[in-house]
Amino acid sequence: MMKDKDKIEEIDTENLDFESALEKLQKIVEDLEKGGLSLDKTLAEFSQGMKLLKFCHQKLDKAEKKIELMLKEDEEFTEEVPFESEIEEE
Repeated sequence: MMKDKDKIEEIDTENLDFESALEKLQKIVEDLEKGGLSLDKTLAEFSQGMKLLKFCHQKLDKAEKKIELMLKEDEEFTEEVPFESEIEEE
């Protein structure tokens, strides 16, 4: 059973921007890396972190698609330019 002091605030991604979500995710990672949390608090933090990670990935995917669309619409830039992460994977 989770104690009141172990409860974490539910994150509302509807009113959250990418930068705020990333900041919250970084804080969760720091808390988990420090250790010392109860099992319930660890699980709750991990769950919130996964929710934020999914949100950030969705925001980045949308931004990538917008950039690709803008590049395709501009006649001078019809070539798709890979992001750095795609270059590193090769």
